[in-house]
Amino acid sequence: MIGQQGIKVGSKKSFILFSILSGISLSGQAETTEQEWKFTLKNVYIERDFDSSSIKDIGSWSQSASLFYTSQMKDTPLSLAGSPITIGVNASTQYAVRLSSDKHVPDAILPFDPITQSQAADYFKYGATLKLGYQDTLLSLGELWLDLPLTTVDGSRQLLNSYWGGNLRSQINDQLQLELGHITKLSPRNEEDFRKFSYTAAGVKHYSDALNYIDLRYQVSPNLKTEYYFGNLENLYNKHYLGIEHNWKADHFSLNSKLKYFNAQQDNNQLNIDAQNIGLLETVKIKNHGIGIGYQQIMGESAYPLLDGFLPEPYFINWNATGFFKENEKSYHFIYSYDFKDYIPGLNTTLKYVYGNNFNAADGRENRESEANFIGSYAFQQPYLKGLALQYLLIDYHVKYGTDFTENRFFVNYSKKF
Repeated sequence: MIGQQGIKVGSKKSFILFSILSGISLSGQAETTEQEWKFTLKNVYIERDFDSSSIKDIGSWSQSASLFYTSQMKDTPLSLAGSPITIGVNASTQYAVRLSSDKHVPDAILPFDPITQSQAADYFKYGATLKLGYQDTLLSLGELWLDLPLTTVDGSRQLLNSYWGGNLRSQINDQLQLELGHITKLSPRNEEDFRKFSYTAAGVKHYSDALNYIDLRYQVSPNLKTEYYFGNLENLYNKHYLGIEHNWKADHFSLNSKLKYFNAQQDNNQLNIDAQNIGLLETVKIKNHGIGIGYQQIMGESAYPLLDGFLPEPYFINWNATGFFKENEKSYHFIYSYDFKDYIPGLNTTLKYVYGNNFNAADGRENRESEANFIGSYAFQQPYLKGLALQYLLIDYHVKYGTDFTENRFFVNYSKKF
């Protein structure tokens, strides 16, 4: 397991907040030059209340303790063209225990046994990775943490998901970074073990033996960067992604523009996957204020496919609890954030509202939905409380034909590096 390296969440606002409280490093993909241990404690309370007596409310209260180790890269006796081949290892353990009573319903947080209809009392994850380096190239084999359109790390619940396989990252030059990977399995956030990738369509689960991908990131200029990604999920579907991001800064003012395009097509005649997603997000920051306005549209002959295992898609212009990825859906996004650093250093708040329409309910009626979020986070600034952070998230979801719900999430997180 690569400590927490390789996780680059970028400007995905709400996902950053979750990740900070989960102890995920946001330092990008460069390997550390020093040995590092990271210890985290995470207390999570989540409850979703459905506005229907026929659907059971879900959620749980849990506590985790995790330890991540990232080794320094060491020279080996082997060399190539005068440069040494380096070696390193990383490892981790994650453990969580349920503090609440068993609700006997799956909550996507804790492991759930469908036979006994019970939530696990606790669960445990562990892993390790071998790293081989040469100049600006790193080969990693084992358990991986990835920040890619199909494979990201989710810190929005309790324990973190991870992947199994191999990838190679290389800084070709100052502007171009290349990443290649062959990923055979994943360990979802609410499961202990690794299993194959799968996608469920019309109640039937389809499996893939591996994900093969290439990712290219090109820094056109200091203010403009692009990314192209192609992923082949064997026997499932192929996914293309193209992203363009531009930053413009002035005194006390900045403008961030993102244009994103996704194209998913089936690699299996048994599936009906033909979906495109195009999105634009403009974010203005004026001193402590941030305002974002976005638009996203799903096109094609199907809903945008999401893999089993509750894998998020934070590469969308604005990933929400309900996704807004239904067939032909158009969604409109508004985000407002405020940093209280001038008054209460460490306190940040975010308001999000998304409205989606132009899609049909299961019975064919034209439907619409909306989701409002409030996110408040506080990182203690006192030296003796350094590493302690709090977060609250409120989700209020409404749909014309379907079931409304309200969800509350509370996080208490402690992280210590040594």
